[in-house]
Amino acid sequence: MNNITKFNGVDYTNTFATKISVMHELVKEVLSTQISNGNRVIDIGGGPGMGARIIDSLGIMTSVVNIEPSTTIHDVPRLLHVKYIPMQMSLKEALGVRMPFPGECILVVSAAHEIALCNNSSASKNKEIFSSEINQFIRKNLEPAGIIVVGFPNYRKGASSAEIAKQRRITELNLGHSHPAEELFTVEEFSNIFGTKPSVFIQRPMNIDPGNPDGTILMANVAVFSKTGDQVISTANP
Repeated sequence: MNNITKFNGVDYTNTFATKISVMHELVKEVLSTQISNGNRVIDIGGGPGMGARIIDSLGIMTSVVNIEPSTTIHDVPRLLHVKYIPMQMSLKEALGVRMPFPGECILVVSAAHEIALCNNSSASKNKEIFSSEINQFIRKNLEPAGIIVVGFPNYRKGASSAEIAKQRRITELNLGHSHPAEELFTVEEFSNIFGTKPSVFIQRPMNIDPGNPDGTILMANVAVFSKTGDQVISTANP
């Protein structure tokens, strides 16, 4: 199953999304302090409008463009506060398309590694291509004072290969697929991609196995980067 179609026909919201809810909770926590009424958001790889749903639950009046190649893009309930604009296409395709508006916020949640994998090369080359494409998109579509909010999974720093292998077995059992460490992004890699350190960086354990609450080494991360290049780090690791 390729990365564009892997979620087609899947009840993403009630299966996959519930098991990575810590990521969405972190994103919600961060967005609550980073966007406000009237802001325009471009969500890259938002699946069934997850970014729009999170913002709607905050009661923030926004317009959200969702760039998502899979058919899940249309599986969105009625939103009370968000104007939802689905654009069913890949990031590559979006580079050649005029967006409905420039955004004050570009949002990428649990999608960067999946988008990178669509380049069908080595992990390092995939990331290099992703870096070039996301920066092209930002230059064209993010307001000068805008921000990039990235939610991404990876493994606890310092985890052994045996711990990662065990975590991957648990992840595959619960989610149906997993990724080796080299395919997942680190905050340092995103700092290199965007040319600046994050103004906010929060990391929490992402337990996807309710029967083993203390054993996870899978981490949920959310980082905020400024297009203007502010370099003040704020970290929290509860």
